[in-house]
Amino acid sequence: MPITRVVDDMLAKDMSEHVLAVIFSHLKNLDRYRINQTKGIWQPMQYKRISDFTVGIMGLGALGKELATDLVKYGFKVQGWANSKKDINGVICFAGESGFSGFLETTQILVCLLPLTDATSGILNKEVFKQLPKRAFLINVARGGHLVDEDLLEMLNNDHLSGAGLDVYHQEPLSKEHPFWHHEKIQMTPHYASVSDTDSVVPQILENYNRLRKGSPLLNEVIIDKGY
Repeated sequence: MPITRVVDDMLAKDMSEHVLAVIFSHLKNLDRYRINQTKGIWQPMQYKRISDFTVGIMGLGALGKELATDLVKYGFKVQGWANSKKDINGVICFAGESGFSGFLETTQILVCLLPLTDATSGILNKEVFKQLPKRAFLINVARGGHLVDEDLLEMLNNDHLSGAGLDVYHQEPLSKEHPFWHHEKIQMTPHYASVSDTDSVVPQILENYNRLRKGSPLLNEVIIDKGY
């Protein structure tokens, strides 16, 4: 049975805008100021600039490429890592296991946009976080299964990571007892970074339905062995 993906240009743009918002919130301390506001704390903090950071994107498919292109436009230093070599203007691209460590050690803001497969499940773990520079920031907008929750909490609590922006979780809605809810270094959104647009999705489904009936090649077919 063939399986196909939906490729939604609006989905990619919405995802890019969400990640940009989280990054700028981190750079300008807006996340911390919001917490301080609820506590009545007036505490100016030194902000950071675009030129201060290298953003690393795990996964350079349609979503990752859109984000990388937007970050370059804003003047960020951008690099990406994928299973196979990619070529994106203005982006340093790493590939495969041999390129993973080099990618991590120079990434100060890590964005996960990988597909969830057997190979990528649990990839956001303590050993990976240790290879990031001290005070790196994590953004996971891919799948909850990529993240080892306990490892993230440990790396936040020992100050190796400065914070995290999470949109996806192992359980959704997230259990009320989960420590993410009350951790001051974690920004949470309810798996709503980007939502497929009906006007974009439905024509693709109809196109592939008609192609299937005619025996024609399908668009955006999933490679089962790869899992995406």
